[in-house]
Amino acid sequence: MRVLLIEDDAIIRSVLSETLDGDGFEVDGLANAEDALILLGAGQVPDVLVTDISLGSGLNGFDLADLARARHPDVEVILISGTTPDLPRRAAGRHERFLQKPFAPEQLAAKIREAGGAGPDRSP
Repeated sequence: MRVLLIEDDAIIRSVLSETLDGDGFEVDGLANAEDALILLGAGQVPDVLVTDISLGSGLNGFDLADLARARHPDVEVILISGTTPDLPRRAAGRHERFLQKPFAPEQLAAKIREAGGAGPDRSP
């Protein structure tokens, strides 16, 4: 399963990418939404997009999810964040999965497998 991981923290991105790769996922790890849009525009469409919501300057994870789905409606999205407590509710309102930081890499792998096998119900 192909995963596009967008995380601006290099250490977190590296740990998650290595763990997911070890679990058999094909992972592209990037630092920002703009680089992700370049890959998506080049036709490199993941099965699951995992994006931090807070990505520093530029587009945030919500923006990226909207643009990714506009270009590729079948892409599944998992939002991750360690910031505000209302984000899980906001993500659920958008029919996207959410994982609150800190989490174990294995939790993300399970969420990706769940998303990869998702049917019409995309509840978090």
